[in-house]
Order: sequence, then C-alpha cells, then structure tokens
Amino acid sequence: RAGEPGHPGAPARPLGAVHWLDRAGFELTSAEYDDAVAADPEIDRFCSRSAWALSFHEAFHPRAELFAAREDGDFVALAAIDEPGIGAVLQPLESMWGFASALVGPGSSELLRRALELRAQRREQTPLLLTGLAASRSRLAPLIRVLEPRFALRPVAPTVRFQASLAGGVDGWLSRRSARFRRNLRVAQRRTREAGIRFELASPMDPDATGALYERALGVERHSWKARSGNGVETGPMREFYARMLPRLASRRALRVLLATRDGVDVGYLYGGVWERGFRGLQFSFRDELGGLGLGNALQLEILERLCAEGISSYDLGSQSEYKRHWAEAGLVTVGLLGIPRS
Repeated sequence: RAGEPGHPGAPARPLGAVHWLDRAGFELTSAEYDDAVAADPEIDRFCSRSAWALSFHEAFHPRAELFAAREDGDFVALAAIDEPGIGAVLQPLESMWGFASALVGPGSSELLRRALELRAQRREQTPLLLTGLAASRSRLAPLIRVLEPRFALRPVAPTVRFQASLAGGVDGWLSRRSARFRRNLRVAQRRTREAGIRFELASPMDPDATGALYERALGVERHSWKARSGNGVETGPMREFYARMLPRLASRRALRVLLATRDGVDVGYLYGGVWERGFRGLQFSFRDELGGLGLGNALQLEILERLCAEGISSYDLGSQSEYKRHWAEAGLVTVGLLGIPRS
C-alpha cells in the first residue's frame, strides 16, 4: 500500500533506528550512500556508487521496485526484478556484471536481516541474488548466518577486475609491461601522430557540456566495429545507462572524456570516472577504418599519461577479457550468493 516502507512513493522514514528508502529517498541520500561506499574498502568503490547503480536501475529496470534501507553508515540497496521463467528476484541495482554490492558497510548483514524480516511480514518470499560481495570471512560469515535460516544458498562465480597500478607514473607502468607490448605502443603512438590525429581531454561539470561530449562519442561509436557487429552502446538500454551516468559523474567533477580528432572530425573516444585516486574506464572505441593505426592502443596510452599527470594511482579496466591482461593485473575480487527461499 502507498506509504508503506519500500513501496514506490513512500518517503524515507525511520522505523526504529532504520530508515527505509524508496527510489526518491535513495536519490536524496545518495551523497551519504556514496560516502559509505568510499569508506568500505572491501567492495567495488566505483560500481557500488549511486552514479553506476542508479543509472543502471533506471536504464534497465525503470519500473522495478527499489527496496533500500539505511542505518547510520550501513546501507542495503536492492530491487525486485522480474526474471523470465522465475518471477521476482531481489537483487542489487546492478547485477548484470556483478560489480555493484547491495550491502555497504560492516553492519550491512544485520541491516539486511531486518529488511528481510519486513518483507516476510508483507508475505513477500522471493529468491535473493547478491553480487559484488566482500570476499573476506569477516564479512561473509555473518551474512551467511543471516541468510541460512531463510534461504538455501548457492555460490555465484567470483567477479575479477583488471586494475593497472600507476605507481611510478607512466614509466613505472611501462616497466611492468612486456618488451613486445611496449614496442607495439610506440608503433601505435607514432602512426597516430603521423596520421594527424590529436587528443583532447575534457572534464565537464554542467549537463549541456556533458551531453554534447556524449553525442560526439556516440557519433564515433556508430562507425566502430562494435556497432557494426551489433555490440555497440549507441542504442537501447546501454545508451540510456551512460546517458544517465555521465551527468551524475560530471556533477561530482568525476567525469573524464578523451576525444581523438583528425582534421576536425572525431575518430575515437574514451571516457570514465574518477573515484578518490582511482580511475574506472567505462567505454572506448574508434572508427573502424582506422583500426590499422593502433588507435585503440593510442587512446589507452594517452589517457594513462593524462591520469598520471593528474596524480591518479590506479586504472580499473573492468572485468576480465584477454586484451586487459596486457594492460593491467588481476585486482579486486568479489563474490556472490544466490538464495532460494526455504519452503
């Protein structure tokens, strides 16, 4: 019913020491939520933030009920998503890649217990999927104790991020790469320079400037190999995801957009977000006909040089793929659990 905790349209309100948050309430408390994420070293501190999680929720599941709770510096942020052939599954606001954690803070397992009790009072027994979880025993053990009375638990495959240390600047990063890889980078850098390609880095703050840069990136994307193979991000929910995330990052002075141009025409892009002294790459691509120049390598090297000049100490390239092994090392690992309600 309208006004109940967890019902769309319900305001944030205390129930005991717990504040139950609907979609609007979670948005209003997003700054405090992001502070709590920043203070939790065991989860993904970029993808668990509101800019990532809320943007994904709005783009992929805009009609799904958001069910969130806060108690001091601990948060639980879940959504009831209808899964084909299963029905509603309670899960993080972003669970497609398994980056975002629904549990933030050392006391979040106990907060989850109280949230599940509330749903049980409403006779809502649904499967529970938790991804992006801290892998330490100190965090998993209390969570399992909370869940086992209600759910039969199954492990979900861990999620590994590939993160490049920028210790020692560009020279330090290069010293940790193979001789062959360094040679390929020098060739790409020389070829793009000889082809007349120039790079510009922008850190917009206002929505109009951010939207204009995003449109320029989309213009490149439409001519990329990804778009031609049907894997581009210029259409559908993926386009909406970044259209919502980039302004949120810009408002926090966290957005970086690198554009490659030739004779006034955009030919490549790379954008991502800064968190503390880290950078999370989001998307990059280039016009397909320029692939032989090594423009992708040149874009990555250019952003690395700019990040090092800014004092950034790590570059998170996201989940595992073969090319990232050359650029980075395996970094943060998080785990997941699937809970099936006990009958």
